[in-house]
Amino acid sequence: MVRGNRTALYLRLSREDGGGEEGGSIANQRALLRAYAGAPGLEVAGEYVDSGWSGTRFDRPAFRRLLSDVEAGAVDIVLTKDLSRLGRDYITAGQYAELYFPAHGVRLIAVNDGFDSGQESDIAPFKNVVNEMYARDISRKIRSALAVKRAAGQYVGNFAPYGYEKDPADRGRLRPEPHSAAVVEEIFASAAAGEGSGAIARRLNERGEPPPGKWRCLLYPRLREEDWAGAGVWTAAAVRRVLDNEAYLGRAVQGKSRKPSFRAGAAVRRAREDWVRVEDAHPALVSPGVFAAAHGNRRRPVGRGFHNELSGLIWCAGCGSPMAAVSTRKQGSPAALVCARYKRAGPAACSSHRIDYAACCALLREALSPCLTLTAEEEAALPLAGSDSAGPALGREREKLERLLGQLYEDRAAGRLEEGAFWSLLARTQERLSTLERAAASPAPGRPDLRAWLAAPLDGSCLRALVDRVEVEQGGWIPEEGRRIWRQRVQITLRFPAPPWTGEIAL
Repeated sequence: MVRGNRTALYLRLSREDGGGEEGGSIANQRALLRAYAGAPGLEVAGEYVDSGWSGTRFDRPAFRRLLSDVEAGAVDIVLTKDLSRLGRDYITAGQYAELYFPAHGVRLIAVNDGFDSGQESDIAPFKNVVNEMYARDISRKIRSALAVKRAAGQYVGNFAPYGYEKDPADRGRLRPEPHSAAVVEEIFASAAAGEGSGAIARRLNERGEPPPGKWRCLLYPRLREEDWAGAGVWTAAAVRRVLDNEAYLGRAVQGKSRKPSFRAGAAVRRAREDWVRVEDAHPALVSPGVFAAAHGNRRRPVGRGFHNELSGLIWCAGCGSPMAAVSTRKQGSPAALVCARYKRAGPAACSSHRIDYAACCALLREALSPCLTLTAEEEAALPLAGSDSAGPALGREREKLERLLGQLYEDRAAGRLEEGAFWSLLARTQERLSTLERAAASPAPGRPDLRAWLAAPLDGSCLRALVDRVEVEQGGWIPEEGRRIWRQRVQITLRFPAPPWTGEIAL
């Protein structure tokens, strides 16, 4: 092969042009390019075909493979029918044609446009703009057509929702798919009877019921199961998605997201009030009463205003994943914590390691109490709140502690104080300051309550100054005194020198 003549043929056909299978247009492009390559004696080193790919996207598989070969030095000339085959985004297409290929010593030749990057040409920028205008026009027409179909209640998604299939006689209409529709009805009936999402998921997994992602792969063999994250098992989240889907009421709910422009790769979520809803668009699988009952018996969600102060501190001891907040039925507790990997992928990934949020906070208070509580001598040294001498004495004590705080930071910055000792002294000094503030504000006589912090909700910033890591082990039922008790171990590692603290939760 003569160096400098290694030619790559690039062919592309979009879906709008009839792509998806190698159609006549691909065959015509191939014949044109091979005839052109044969005339000047170019050596065809490879053929790269993207059939069914839009010209506005540059993550096309064959195009990416072509770029890899260009960077590997295996291509000298790229031959394509016209510049629109390269792409219809004039900015990106122009960068490849006038910057990328020349920078790699590769000539780009667009046969029908008479363009050769190895020669001076003023027409390429205008051609790329015209190509993008065509893409914009096609995008506008497609959006308009889809909007009309949504308003008429026709289904425009690529795949039917779980429980349905597209009617072969009318691809815009859904009809129940017998097997998955029965599973949907079972899920709603169980939820309406008060069964939790996790229990429903476990029962479906025990009998080997394929979850929605896997079921889709069974219906459409061209899909690969590994492309669907978490497709292997049912999870509580998957059950909740079924229960939240209004399609099972016979209602078409579409237009949940939109792309800001035809160039944008990622879609933007739209507000719920902007979704397109059409009633009685297809047969319903559940009645409104069952739908409402299934939602009425679900666990209450994590309350509004709840903030997980343990975020970034608490981890699953089994797989090392962070613990995530979930809803709970327990009264007096705002949430529960479970392994994030289990929450995302189900029991195949990890066990739940579920722990009550309030109980975990109580263990933290117990672990930190010896570190933050003042000794009896320190308590006795404080003046009585409300006494005549309390004000000036508290003011002098506050000034002393504020100077001590500044000195602590200076000693730590200068390396005169080890990190563990710094955090310990800092926490005790800050607690002493807050105690003085409470004492000064208290109108009633008596000593200040030095344990008020421990009774208050935990503060995340203070926790991060004191706690390095909290690990939750999987709990279990243990027989004790003729009854079964749920026990769960929690290990807390502090930032200052102290042995790891281990506590148990018993229910």
